[in-house]
Amino acid sequence: MARQIANRVAAVTGGARGIGRAIAHRLLQEGARVAILDLDEAEAATCAEALKGVGPEVRAYPLDVTRLADVHKTLARVEAELGPIDFLINNAGIMPLGAFLDQSPESDQRQVDVNLFGVLNGMRAMLPLMEARKRGHIVNIASVAGCMPAPYAAVYSATKYAVIGATESIRFEYAGSGLDFSYILPALVDTELISGTGRPRYPPPVQPRDVADAVLRALQTGRVEIFVPRFSRLSVLLPALLPRRVYERIGRVFGVDEMFASVDEEGRASYRNRIRH
Repeated sequence: MARQIANRVAAVTGGARGIGRAIAHRLLQEGARVAILDLDEAEAATCAEALKGVGPEVRAYPLDVTRLADVHKTLARVEAELGPIDFLINNAGIMPLGAFLDQSPESDQRQVDVNLFGVLNGMRAMLPLMEARKRGHIVNIASVAGCMPAPYAAVYSATKYAVIGATESIRFEYAGSGLDFSYILPALVDTELISGTGRPRYPPPVQPRDVADAVLRALQTGRVEIFVPRFSRLSVLLPALLPRRVYERIGRVFGVDEMFASVDEEGRASYRNRIRH
């Protein structure tokens, strides 16, 4: 039987745009009360206002996921205003692109801070509260780039590998506790994150609502690992079944090695400027 979503409280980091906004919308449709957490306070408020009426209640909260003290404080505020958090979706992430040696150490550090420590901070702040209640579900948004190489997005790929490893390890630590852990592995998603980039020959980018549906499926079923789209699981299976040279040749045929090699600077300028600040 599907687990209940209605009348539960969900907190979504990076919830003001793209995948995060789609997740918030989907959970509201299912009857959850949703906290939209985002560094961009104005955009979070705009998003919450736009989603009013979709579900029981939605509120916006400013949050810098890289600051553990801020995460503790904000989650405590959510619980005081909306009730105990049943679902934490760690979605906040950034993706600067370019050849590894062309990226600044500051950019690398920022990705690690947001994409990895943002997830770790969310779990570190949330787990004691859920453990005391003996219930709760944490969903971390990873990426297919956490299972396969992503040329020209090396540090991004590294952070997503790390998110998967951390989720799996912590899940074992909490076995039998009543807490659930899942991670979602989207392929390219049609959001601002891939603005100005190339596209593989196949498959086309999925939509944010597809990732939101995967999050809902994880919450309802307790599944640990969900690929979006489902056949992107081949990114894990093929390396285990085929010789490396064959697997890499397949990737070149589909253009995986080239999709981030050249970027439309004008098309990506808005996103690049936003994540830089």
